[in-house]
Amino acid sequence: MMARTPPPFQLQVVGRSVTRIDARDKVTGEARYSADYLEAEALQGKTLRSPYPHAEIVGIDASKAEALPGVRAVVTFHDAPESPFEEGDESVPESPVQPVYVLNRVVRHVGDEVAAVAADTLEIAEEAMGKIEVEYKIHPFVLDAEAAVLPGAPLVRGGGRNVAGRKPILLERGDVVAGMAEADVVVEGTYRTQATSPLSLEPRYCVARWQGGRLTVWKSSRNVYGDRRRLAKVFGLPPEGVRVIGLYLGAGFGAKDETRLAAITALLARKTGRPVRMGYTREEELGFGKWRHATVNRIRMGLKRNGSIIAIDSRSVLNTGPYAPGFGVAERLGHGLTYLYTCANARFEGKVAFTNSPVAGSYRGLGAPQAHFALESLVDEAAERLGIDPLEFRKRNHVRPEGQAGHYQPGEELVPPQPIEGGIPFSSNFLAECLEEGAKRIGWKPRPHGPRKLKVNGRYRGMGMACCIYKTGQSNSSATVKVKADGTAELFMSIMEIGQGAWTILMQIAAETLGLRFDDIKGVFADTETTPFSHGTSGSTTTFTSGLAALRAAKDARLQILETASRLLEVDAGELEIRDGMVFVRRAPDQHLPLSHIVARREGREVIGQASVRAGSKTHIINSFAAHFAEVEADPDSGAIRVLRYVAVHDSGRVVNPETAYGQIVGGVVQGLGYALMEEIPLDPESGAPQALNLDSFKIPNLIDVPLIEPVLLNLPDPIGPYGAKALGEPPLVPVAAAIANAVYDATGVRMRELPITAEKVLAGLNAR
Repeated sequence: MMARTPPPFQLQVVGRSVTRIDARDKVTGEARYSADYLEAEALQGKTLRSPYPHAEIVGIDASKAEALPGVRAVVTFHDAPESPFEEGDESVPESPVQPVYVLNRVVRHVGDEVAAVAADTLEIAEEAMGKIEVEYKIHPFVLDAEAAVLPGAPLVRGGGRNVAGRKPILLERGDVVAGMAEADVVVEGTYRTQATSPLSLEPRYCVARWQGGRLTVWKSSRNVYGDRRRLAKVFGLPPEGVRVIGLYLGAGFGAKDETRLAAITALLARKTGRPVRMGYTREEELGFGKWRHATVNRIRMGLKRNGSIIAIDSRSVLNTGPYAPGFGVAERLGHGLTYLYTCANARFEGKVAFTNSPVAGSYRGLGAPQAHFALESLVDEAAERLGIDPLEFRKRNHVRPEGQAGHYQPGEELVPPQPIEGGIPFSSNFLAECLEEGAKRIGWKPRPHGPRKLKVNGRYRGMGMACCIYKTGQSNSSATVKVKADGTAELFMSIMEIGQGAWTILMQIAAETLGLRFDDIKGVFADTETTPFSHGTSGSTTTFTSGLAALRAAKDARLQILETASRLLEVDAGELEIRDGMVFVRRAPDQHLPLSHIVARREGREVIGQASVRAGSKTHIINSFAAHFAEVEADPDSGAIRVLRYVAVHDSGRVVNPETAYGQIVGGVVQGLGYALMEEIPLDPESGAPQALNLDSFKIPNLIDVPLIEPVLLNLPDPIGPYGAKALGEPPLVPVAAAIANAVYDATGVRMRELPITAEKVLAGLNAR
């Protein structure tokens, strides 16, 4: 682990809970979301969806819909651009994987897009949908991921088999077979996780407008440049022929920009020659947005009798639906299974299965919650098998700052944020401190001999815990900082604010670097025409990667200011400092000039700082860590589980904005509670239709379900991140299900290997016991 160097002076803006820049607009209702945006003469769009999980459209007649007064256009697969929305794979000519277009002749899940209507009003568009006559040829379908990868299963996209990428993802370190042969004890288990929806408060919306062959889109997005690239490709335009503007986003959780909504809206706008507005209903969002991947995870762990882990062998199958193969989700899952614990021999095989279920995609944590539920449940089982307290077992085995054993030769390439190989140290790793602090705060009681099954007032009570490892996202980002003659500054970045406080944090970093008060900096964000390129707001990347871009752009401007000030004050630039809008001589603070005076002396009366970065390290892994602890009670008569207390301790480097960071942890834990205990979207096995399409059937935590949550931040700076920051956005959700499952086992003696942990499942386990 790299040594920590204390800052040369007290930070003024970073580390303080400044008020978020979007707070006032949001609480007063002034914030404009995509659904609020209306272009003059905008038409209303609506999508016709497939009632079948797998079928070919052999006939479609829109004439009655087109004849309806107020209908301006209907689009079908006949109108779709020739460039695919998602590429196929023709590497094996005799069994190609079929591409996916904006609209397709073959529909591959219930809710797949068949046609779209643009009309003067939403009511007319909805009426017109009912007048489109479609003749389908029904094909066999498969909903289950394990069934889909078996020989003879119905093919979803062609390709000879339903494995995305044609082969499994394989991650391997050491020799798992030899490690298992040396083991004194082998424990194994199969753990299943369900499909669930992010359920953002704001359903996704889009407005599209064409002007002279140029497309402008206002949409729910987390990646305006990514949206621009895809839309330009689909419509055969140069990148500059598309402008994407990200408005306020009512939460994202990863899923807001992966559907074909923008492309279909743009297609309608092109055909009508008028702006078109289209969005999802709550039912569409739940049923046909992007789900978390359902998974089946099989793990074997080889151990010595002293408690050391010598081999981990894991296999997972992920249900990705028919589109958007989740390779990144599988890799995140594999990282969680193979890197959290010190183990010389580890292997992960992940099959991403095409099915006729609705499409899965990015959702906070990607595959890490699934991985940690499986691994951290098995770790508790291994500890019990060996007669070791679960906390003690983790203290002995968690990955150390020096990383996994192995040999790694640093080169010019950046270290992957989630490697499989060993020999690479972490830039910082305070998981041991997380474990100590969390155990102290929850009042952990050792249980080396298994579940205690304590009873308090007639109910079972127990505690559980789980650890977490998570990558700090590393990508490309750019920033521009303009310092004006009045001493204020503007930060230009294309990063989207998805509710986590990103805009505020990036402005804090820039203000700190420039020596400005937070109130003296403004931000311009998320417009491909006015802000420079950056990555999407995803993968716990923004504070680290875009924070570095903001810091370096501000540093570039700062150096220019100090060069000018050095001439005016007749001292070396290295002797100067900027603080609170003043430039002063460090050894003689009474010698100073206002920042505005210096900038006004510059040509153009402004200073422009710029930076483009590829964040990361050539020598160290940059990961975040956490330890979570839960106390639950179980009703022996109904099986109902209630979480009483929750402690979440995080190693996420220096905290840029404490209040926002605490909110991230609490929100992540609440989201994890829903995933652990209640959220699920079952499919009708006969029709393939989702069965939970509104909040009366898709249960999420309410105030009664949420326990006392104690968020704890170690606040220990990382030597690489901007002002010492690491990832925090996704880790709070990752270990929650495992911590609760382990607590339920301590309380009841019932080991839950399938999510969600419902009262019915617990009661069945109690009765069986």
